Amino acid sequence: MSYATDLPMAPGTGRASEAPGRAKHWARRPWFINALAVAILLGIWQYLTSVNGRVPAVDEVVSFLGVELGGGSHGGMLRGEFWPALGTSLQRYGIGLAAGIPLGAVVGLLIGGSRRLRSVLSDTVLVLLVLPSVVWAFAASLWFGFGSTAPIVAVVLTAVPFMAFNLSSGIRALDPGLSLMSDAFRVPRMRRAAHLLVGGAMPSAVSGVRLAFMTSWNSLLIVEWFGATSGVGWRARFWYESLRFEGFVAWILLFVVFITLLDWLVLRRLERRSARWQQQPTLTFAEGEGT
Repeated sequence: MSYATDLPMAPGTGRASEAPGRAKHWARRPWFINALAVAILLGIWQYLTSVNGRVPAVDEVVSFLGVELGGGSHGGMLRGEFWPALGTSLQRYGIGLAAGIPLGAVVGLLIGGSRRLRSVLSDTVLVLLVLPSVVWAFAASLWFGFGSTAPIVAVVLTAVPFMAFNLSSGIRALDPGLSLMSDAFRVPRMRRAAHLLVGGAMPSAVSGVRLAFMTSWNSLLIVEWFGATSGVGWRARFWYESLRFEGFVAWILLFVVFITLLDWLVLRRLERRSARWQQQPTLTFAEGEGT
């Protein structure tokens, strides 16, 4: 027998008291936190605009970006060129990642699976990993001059060490007992490599892919700024040197929005799916073996 329903309800309890709890739960939602962060950044931006006349206002940047998108006139002979610049950068970005991520994966598998190769390649990968993007920008521009080759090479050189380091770290973190158990149950080598080696290190590999995507986009912007005559980075530099700071900020904002959306819509989801896939049983007994 319950006596809770017989007790009188204290003032301020009931549905009214549930409101603060619901508000707290609502405030903890990721989309609300992200929206709050954006609102704070916009507020800081607007404050800087009011205290420094050289900082373009939010509406000026948005208006400028609208002209760039529509191909309208900025005055005189200057016209918006959004799609050609973005298309050029995305093409270089895609080619560089298509070459750099598989190459980094191969290097990571070699380092993680062989002690001899690890002693030879691990230090080289570590050195490549700690070098800042601006170094690749200057080096690629010096080697290949102004054109499309330098940005592509910079993306490749940025993606390879991040992919190799993360994948090799994931392989080395695997439980040695799993390999011994595979030997005991005579799991075929190809199946062991596919499910134990690659599958066990999949979350680390996806983390490497995510870092490669984000850091390579940064390298692309820098090398296009210093060593290219087209692309997103070059367009941002063009407006900066023209003292049209609203144009410079608009293209940098485009740069940030693109990689943020790519991370939210694609890379984070891929990382979560890889973690769930790792938890599924993948190793099976060899044919003819009992349990």
